[in-house]
Amino acid sequence: MFARRMSKLIIWMVVIAFLSSMFIFYNVASAQTSKPVLTIFTWMDPKAAPVLKNYREMAVYQTIMKKFKVDLQFIHPAMGSENEQFNIMIASRQLPDIIDWHWFAYPGGPQKAIMDNVIIKLNPYMQYAPNLKKYFDTHPDVKKMATTDDGTIYMFPFIREDKINCTFYGPIIRKDWLDKLKLSVPQTIDEWYKMLVTFKKNAEKLNNKMPVYPFSADYWSANPRGVFDYCSFLVGAWGIKTDFYVDKNRVKFGPLQPEFKQFMAVLQKWWKEGLLDPDLLTMNRQAIQAKIMNDQIGAFLGLLGGSMGKFLQAKKGTDFDLVGAPYPTLKKGQIAALGQRDFPVNGDGMAITPKCKNIQLAIKILDWGYSKEGYLAYNFGVEGRSYVMKNGQPVYTESILNHPKLSAMEAIAQYGRVSWSGPFVQSKYYVNQMVAMLPQQKDALKEWTKPDNSKLLPPITFTPDEAAKISNIMNTVNTYYNEMFVKLMTGKSNDMNGFVNTLKRMRIDEALKIYQTAYERFMKKK
Repeated sequence: MFARRMSKLIIWMVVIAFLSSMFIFYNVASAQTSKPVLTIFTWMDPKAAPVLKNYREMAVYQTIMKKFKVDLQFIHPAMGSENEQFNIMIASRQLPDIIDWHWFAYPGGPQKAIMDNVIIKLNPYMQYAPNLKKYFDTHPDVKKMATTDDGTIYMFPFIREDKINCTFYGPIIRKDWLDKLKLSVPQTIDEWYKMLVTFKKNAEKLNNKMPVYPFSADYWSANPRGVFDYCSFLVGAWGIKTDFYVDKNRVKFGPLQPEFKQFMAVLQKWWKEGLLDPDLLTMNRQAIQAKIMNDQIGAFLGLLGGSMGKFLQAKKGTDFDLVGAPYPTLKKGQIAALGQRDFPVNGDGMAITPKCKNIQLAIKILDWGYSKEGYLAYNFGVEGRSYVMKNGQPVYTESILNHPKLSAMEAIAQYGRVSWSGPFVQSKYYVNQMVAMLPQQKDALKEWTKPDNSKLLPPITFTPDEAAKISNIMNTVNTYYNEMFVKLMTGKSNDMNGFVNTLKRMRIDEALKIYQTAYERFMKKK
């Protein structure tokens, strides 16, 4: 009883402290300047934290404040408590003028956020946003992804310019091990198996000090099934996914398909023969990275920059080398049906709240990010300092790419938000220069962008009622799926029929109908 009371007391103390800070913040902001003030709730990105105390110090926002004669006041929730403080802010109705958020994740979706009077419809104000309107007119596919099913514009979205911006992880192999054992980069599932077996049989030759784990993963996403993202590079060989996808305009759920059984049989075989790193099951990324650095991992699923680039730089001067492998297929010469590729719009964007007293000014400022001037400022910073123009293209300076104390992404964070999201179009030149800096990374990106990916489910949105039903169904399904995936992979269960039947009892078919309806609405959008 005492513990519960203390827990409630702590929660209320956090709420009161947050509301008090918001109250003080608004009053101090108003007292400090005679200029119009716009308050913006946005997270502090980890790449910016080493160089900035507040985003108003960033060059792009210094430019905006000067250009529009406005004072921007940023509210940064404590790192690690962003979701909690967002929820407190919404519940308290102490809203800023602008909220920067992942709106696909709002309970009930962006339509519900409008219904909850958290954000406003922007359609009546688009006359003040000529740059975004022009972008939408020339990129109707992007507009479909950034609006609700009834055509409501609710945010100034983060947009990725090219497919290379949307592709950032894939299968990576120790090239020096391939060379040592006279192996080629595998193309098919069978070739992957033979390579992993060869790594295991030659473990002592490759590393005579420690055990070798042929395959592991240095990346998984934050979705409910993130731990199993490592298998995403494999399952596409059968033309399915481990969750929802589209096949000939029908939404399907991978685990219900007969191909899933074939995929799981391969994964079970790999586990049984000791080809998979056991730390995959515990999501112990720190341990996995230590193994990669200690030459214990032969192949892994990893990020283009945060894995491949990181390890190559750390092992510079040694024989350590990596190669980005193509997504495997069942037959030689095929192009993988599915790989990793995000969509140009991922739900991140800045929305205006009903509390905003100067909507026209807020829209003009946010719209500036889609102008030529804004594109350069958000992506490259200040000409002559962080970038120069060469042959008509912006090129980062040496002070950014080879800063003596900061990583390139930390260095550019002083100028703009290119290495995370914001109300602008992320440049493909950023990827070519800063993410894929090394030859190995450039080659990997070429391979990882080859899959067809036409079966990827676009960023559909649900009605509030649909969202509530999907949440209820999928919370149960995902919990069960995660448990059974481990049992099936490790051979503790082989009951695939029971697995499928249980998913059906958990109303997965109802979820499929909702997804199908939402998909059809999306496809009809103009």
